[in-house]
Amino acid sequence: MKPKVMFIIAAVYGLVVGVPSIVAPQAMESMVNLQFPPTMLMMVRFLGIAEFGLGLIAWLVRNAEASKTRNALVLGYTIYFALHALASLYGQFTDTEVHVHWVMATVQGLIAIGFIVAGSANRPKNVS
Repeated sequence: MKPKVMFIIAAVYGLVVGVPSIVAPQAMESMVNLQFPPTMLMMVRFLGIAEFGLGLIAWLVRNAEASKTRNALVLGYTIYFALHALASLYGQFTDTEVHVHWVMATVQGLIAIGFIVAGSANRPKNVS
């Protein structure tokens, strides 16, 4: 697996999750079949902005040559998606109102594994 492919996947994930959260947080609310207070809708927007930003960063670095910076980004995205998957998995067992946690945990976990594979297989030997 190449880092470029994983960065593209992370970019698509960030855009697919981020844009609807920014533009239509009410749609996200209805997707999980809950009624959020107005302050929570703003939190959904803020989290959407973070997802969008990370997706944009992934898209912009997808063609980066092997370097310490690219290795750091691969590690950062690995940790991000692994923690995200763990949080979604935790949500599956603690949040009985929402039933999409398994799906999100699986997607995020697979992306984290992809970054682990891409990072270990494509780590340059002597990068300055």
